[in-house]
Amino acid sequence: MPKLTLDAIKENLKGRSRPVKIRELSRIMSVDTADYPIFRKMIKDAVSSGQLARLRGGRVAVEPKKNLVQGKLAVSRAGHGFVMPHDKSGEIFISPRDMGGAIHGEEVRAAIKDTRAGKNREGRIVEVLNREKGRIVGKVARSRYGYYIVPEDRRLTENIEVDNPRNLVLDKDLLVTARLYPWEATYLPPRGHIEEILGKAGTPGIDIDSLIVGYGFPKDFDPEVKPELAKIRRSIPKSETARRLDLRDLIVFTIDPHDAKDHDDAVSLEPLGQGLYRLGVHIADVSHYVKEAAALDTEARMRGNSVYLVDRVIPMLPLKLSGDICSLVDDEDRLTVSFICDIDESARIRNWRFAETIIRSRASLTYEEVQDHFDRPERVRLDKGKGRISAEWGKILNNMLKISGALRQERLQKGSLDFDLPEPTVQLDSEGKVLDIFVQARMPSHQVVEEFMLVANKYTATYLGSHGVPILYRVHARPDKEKIENFGALLREMGYDISLKGEITPKKLQRVLELVKDKPEEAFVEKILLRSMAKAVYQPENIGHFGLAFPLYTHFTSPIRRYPDLLVHRALKLFLNHKLNSDIAKKLHAGLKAIGLHCTTTEIVADEAERDSIRLKQLEYLAERVGGVYDGIVSGVVRSGIFVELMGSMVEGFVSFSTIKDDYFVNEEGKHRAIGRRTGRTYKLGDRIRVIVVKVDLENKRSDFILVNDTEEKRGKKEKRKKGKK
Repeated sequence: MPKLTLDAIKENLKGRSRPVKIRELSRIMSVDTADYPIFRKMIKDAVSSGQLARLRGGRVAVEPKKNLVQGKLAVSRAGHGFVMPHDKSGEIFISPRDMGGAIHGEEVRAAIKDTRAGKNREGRIVEVLNREKGRIVGKVARSRYGYYIVPEDRRLTENIEVDNPRNLVLDKDLLVTARLYPWEATYLPPRGHIEEILGKAGTPGIDIDSLIVGYGFPKDFDPEVKPELAKIRRSIPKSETARRLDLRDLIVFTIDPHDAKDHDDAVSLEPLGQGLYRLGVHIADVSHYVKEAAALDTEARMRGNSVYLVDRVIPMLPLKLSGDICSLVDDEDRLTVSFICDIDESARIRNWRFAETIIRSRASLTYEEVQDHFDRPERVRLDKGKGRISAEWGKILNNMLKISGALRQERLQKGSLDFDLPEPTVQLDSEGKVLDIFVQARMPSHQVVEEFMLVANKYTATYLGSHGVPILYRVHARPDKEKIENFGALLREMGYDISLKGEITPKKLQRVLELVKDKPEEAFVEKILLRSMAKAVYQPENIGHFGLAFPLYTHFTSPIRRYPDLLVHRALKLFLNHKLNSDIAKKLHAGLKAIGLHCTTTEIVADEAERDSIRLKQLEYLAERVGGVYDGIVSGVVRSGIFVELMGSMVEGFVSFSTIKDDYFVNEEGKHRAIGRRTGRTYKLGDRIRVIVVKVDLENKRSDFILVNDTEEKRGKKEKRKKGKK
C-alpha cells in the first residue's frame, strides 16, 4: 500500500478520468481496513481546508486554485451569506448549508461552485482564515451533551458549543461572553469557552453591556496609558501661554447637547462695523497633550473615534483628557487651535487665518437654551452666573444666527445637499429604563454650530491642500450612475416626473429633496437617496465632497472624539510653526491610507452600534405598551406585509398581510405599494395608518402590529367612554 499522504491522494485523483467516492479511492489506493478511518479523516480535513473538493454524490476531486476566493463573510439574519472578495470581483452567495462553520464578519476562503450563465456566483466556505469575532455574547442553554450558547447577534446563525473551565454557576437565560477556539474544519460547529457572566437577560443595562462586548469595543484603556496620563498637568506653563495668541478676554462659549461631556469646539463673533464680523472657531488642542506614537496616541488610533450609545459613551481618550483637560469647559484656561476670519452679512469671507491660541469659555450653553433665546427674544436675559443669557450675549447669538443663515444659503446655492432625517431621542432613568422616546427637532441653534464647523473644516482643507501638506481628507465620491438611475425610476413609479439620466450633479439631487419636502414620503425618499450614494470616507487623495459640493474638505473640529481630526491638527501645527520639511511630510503621508481606511471602518461600526442601542431601547419601550393603539407611517412594503414606523417614537414594526382577513394583497414592488384584490384597498410608502401593537420579541429584536379597523376603532372609543363614566 502506498504511504498515506495528501500528495499521494491528490496524485491518484488527478489520474482519474472522473471524480470518485472516498471508498472507491481507498480501494484504488489499497488502503487497509484498519487505516480507513485515518484515510477518511485526512480527506475530510483536506476538503475542509479547500485542498480537495467534495462534489455531488460524495465524490471528491482536486480543488482548482483558480476557483478559490478570499474575502469577508457577511451573514444575513435569514441565515444565508455573501463573501465580499478583496479583489472586488463581485459578491459570492453562500447558502446556510455551505457556511462551513464560519460566522459573520470572518475572513474566509470560498470555493466557487459551477454556476449557470446569467446567474450570480455561488460558493461554499472551505476555510476560516481568522476568528475575528473572538468574543461572542449569548444566552446559556443546555442539551444532554453539555452547555451551548445562543448568540445575541442573529447574524451568527449557529449555536456555539462551550466549555466552562472556570466552573461558573450557569443557569438558563443568563447572558455570558464566550471566547471562540480557532476554526478546525467545515464539518464542525463553532466552539469556545465561557469567560464571563454578564447577568440575567432583561436586566436594565445588561442589553447594552452585551452589545458592547458583541461589537468588540474595549472595556478599559491599555495599562500603558496610565503612567502617561499621570504626567499630564492641568496647569498651563507660562512659556506656552506666551507663544500663543491670547484670546481669553474674548467672549467665547460652547453650544452643545444638554448632556455633553466633551466640549471640543467653541465659537466667538465680534462686530467690526459696516456689516463686517470676526468669526472665531476655537478647537481643543488635543495634539498638545497626545503626542505621536505615545501609548495614548496608539490607543486613540486603535479606537478611531468615540462611540455614543444610548446610555453611555465609549471615549476615544481617557476622561481626564476628554472630559477635563482638553474639554473647553467654562471659566478655565484652555489651549486651542483657532480658525479666525472676517465675514460679512452675505457670507463673503475677506481675511482668514489659523493660530495656536488660548481661550477661556464664558459658558457651556445648550442647544435648547440658545433656541429659547431665538424663539422668545423679548424675554429679559440675565447673565450667565444666574444661568441665563445676557443682553450682550443675546446680540452675539442673533448675529451668529444671521451669519450662519447666510453661510447655509450660499452653500445650498452651490448645490450642497441638506438631508433632514429625523432621529429618535431616548430618555432613560438612573437604572437605564426607558422613560420616553421622542423625535429631536433640528433647530436653528443646531444650524449655527453646523455652519461654523463646516466653514472651518473647508478652509482647513483649502489651506493645507493648497500647500501640499499631507492630511486625511473627508471625501465623498460621485454616486454610481446606475444606482442613481434606479433611484430616478423609483421616483417615477411613485408619481414624480423627474429624470436623473446624464451627468449627476448635486444640484439635480437637490431638486429631488425640494420636490419631496414636507410630503409623507419625504423621509423614505431621503433614506433611499442616501443608500444610492457613496459613503463619505477618509483618504489622503482628495476627490472633493460631492454631498457638500466642496472641492476640498476635511475634519478638523472634533479631535477629542475623532482620530483623523487629531492628525489634521498635528499637520497644521507643524506647518504653522515652519517645521514641516520634506522628510517629515513623507513620514506623515506614509501611513495615511491605512489610517484612513481604519478610521472609516471604526466610524461605520460606531454608527451601527449607536443605531442598535437605540433599537434595543425602542423595543423595550414598546414591550410595555403591547395592546396600545398608535398612529404610524408605512415605511416599507414587501411581499408578505408592510413595515410601519410609529409617529413620535420612530419605533418600527411589521404588519403581516395574513392578519388582514378580508382581502388578499398583491405587492407591486417597483411602485412600493400593495393592492387588495377584493377591495382595491392600497397601502403605499408614506401612508398614515393606525395600528395595534400585538407582540414584541426582545430576543429576536422585532415587533408585530395589526391594523386598526373601523370596528376596533369604535370598540376602543366605547371602552374609553365607559372608563370615563366610572
